[in-house]
Amino acid sequence: MDLWFGSEWRSHKGSDGGDQPAINQIARLSFDASNGFFNNKWKSSFEGVNRANQTLRFLNLATDVTDQERLEIAAQARFLRAHFYSDLKKMFNQVPWIDEASETYYAPNTADIWPQIQADFEYAYENLPATQTEVGRVNKWAAGAYLGKTLLYQKKYPEAVTVFTDVITNGVTSNGLQYDLVPFRNNFDAATKNNAESVFAIQMVANDGTNSITFANSGGRLNFPYESPFRCCGFYQPTQDLVNSYRTSPTTGLPYLDDYNSTAIASDMNVASDAAFTPDSTTVDPRLDWTVGRRGIPFHDWGLHPGRRWIREQSSAGPYSNKKNIYWQATQDRFSDQSSWAPGTAINVLVIRFADVLLMAAEAQAQTGSLAIAQTYVNRVRARAAIPSGWLYSYINNSAPMAGFNTTPAANYLINEYPAGYFSSPEIALKAIYFERKLELAMEGHRFFDLSRWGILQTTMNTFYEYEGGITTDVRGATAISRTNYFPIPQNQIDLSVINGSATLTQNPGY
Repeated sequence: MDLWFGSEWRSHKGSDGGDQPAINQIARLSFDASNGFFNNKWKSSFEGVNRANQTLRFLNLATDVTDQERLEIAAQARFLRAHFYSDLKKMFNQVPWIDEASETYYAPNTADIWPQIQADFEYAYENLPATQTEVGRVNKWAAGAYLGKTLLYQKKYPEAVTVFTDVITNGVTSNGLQYDLVPFRNNFDAATKNNAESVFAIQMVANDGTNSITFANSGGRLNFPYESPFRCCGFYQPTQDLVNSYRTSPTTGLPYLDDYNSTAIASDMNVASDAAFTPDSTTVDPRLDWTVGRRGIPFHDWGLHPGRRWIREQSSAGPYSNKKNIYWQATQDRFSDQSSWAPGTAINVLVIRFADVLLMAAEAQAQTGSLAIAQTYVNRVRARAAIPSGWLYSYINNSAPMAGFNTTPAANYLINEYPAGYFSSPEIALKAIYFERKLELAMEGHRFFDLSRWGILQTTMNTFYEYEGGITTDVRGATAISRTNYFPIPQNQIDLSVINGSATLTQNPGY
């Protein structure tokens, strides 16, 4: 469940209201420092930090490596350490810095660690090769993209522009493909992974002979439609608020930036699967149907989504299913892993993809006044979504979906680029960029951190709670308060940090 925990507020917890109540607390922003999910995240991230530090320690002692090998190993280890620390910093803010030179794990967490994270990514950017001999191994450009992201989080916009421009202009994947946008669905299909859009991805593999799904995206094992061909378990359901965001103007093909919830896209909420239902016919962004499983629309090649029959409890989590982590029926023998009680998949976890880079670069450009460049980057993302060859189409035969797709779009798709001069001020540009990130990166784990760093988490979440709480019970009455820009330091870790009766770690304000 690591794909959505603590990072994606465009989804309901899913399953039923009583399943894993600790996640309900997170969904409602009503958690405290005893919530076990925070401790699990802290431990797993610091395990990654520790392994990177151990690599660097032993590298310093090694005598059988060349200077070039030493440089590249150090750069890879520092990239990975910065990745884990970046996750910790975004979630908990006050994080102790422990590196290969540290003599104790009892380090205080009162200093800002962004400078150290930035230094690690800078080292990797300067010393990693442009390409690698193994697919998925980090290269110079993955480090550059992550460095740009780190600068963006620190609001160092001019520096971020410089790095992002280099990555966009010169960047290639680890296997040498020029960075580019590919058909949207190709990013979420194991048959087309490690493509030109993949900047940094956690590599997944199915049926690796271990008789487990440890390396088959085990963190997403619960996120398949309930009582469907996938077996388990109905978690991670998209919200009506997210679905409504994909409405487009029938005259302009642009999103409704200010009032997207004024007219809801029709759903089958409280409609039985054997009762009549007609999918919404209004104009929508085609990315909706590669992101959200909804009644009456092809669910990849598994048939039309049947609605309520695949939803464990509509009343608590709504009528929709997650779609980005779903393997295809035609290739399930290769890319699904059924060796556990819940399935795994060979679909990579995309930490950074090129569309994300373009939108982060657009944000940095808008913040420095280069509005035309910002609009060009956003339009490049929208232009990819507008290409009909990447749309979802209806089945040739609804009763035999594996027979393939015809030339009839599955819904009324309409999306256009922003017209020349639309980004006429930083305020207008940033509003469009923020919304584009919501549409493009939905269900990929960025939303909470975006809202937090933009300083709009409380207002956005309270508006969301008011709207979504009128539909489902899981978030009804929830409230976001100022402390929730960051999660609490796990109480277990504070207790473990005690020396001579005093805790080394300091709790975040408000907890």
